[in-house]
Amino acid sequence: MAYRNQASGLVSDYANLRTIPAMLSVVFVIGGLYQFGGISDVTLTWLSSYTLTGQHAVVASMATYAVAFASSETRALDRYETWEKVAIALGPALILGEQYTTEVTDLLTKIGDPLGMQIAFVITVVSWGVAVR
Repeated sequence: MAYRNQASGLVSDYANLRTIPAMLSVVFVIGGLYQFGGISDVTLTWLSSYTLTGQHAVVASMATYAVAFASSETRALDRYETWEKVAIALGPALILGEQYTTEVTDLLTKIGDPLGMQIAFVITVVSWGVAVR
């Protein structure tokens, strides 16, 4: 009987560990959608109708990216192929570049509106997937 409780506790602990990356993924994707225009406004009515800004999306995306990459089993860059390293670097570069430089935003808009932002969002999600594998 004690073994059975211990085994079910182990399974429960493992399930909880898998929940954290899933929650981080949701926060990352929502932050990316907001930053790249997939979601127009996020207003927290419980906080006197406080509206989130692009800065909030950047902080949320970068914080979850850093936590997820740091907790990844393959966080050593020498374990990645060259294209994976490029993908890992390109995600945060797009997130930060779109928020803080007009050149990146202009380039994405020149590709097409909203096509450029959609491509940037997909690139950041691919970057996330490679980084947290």
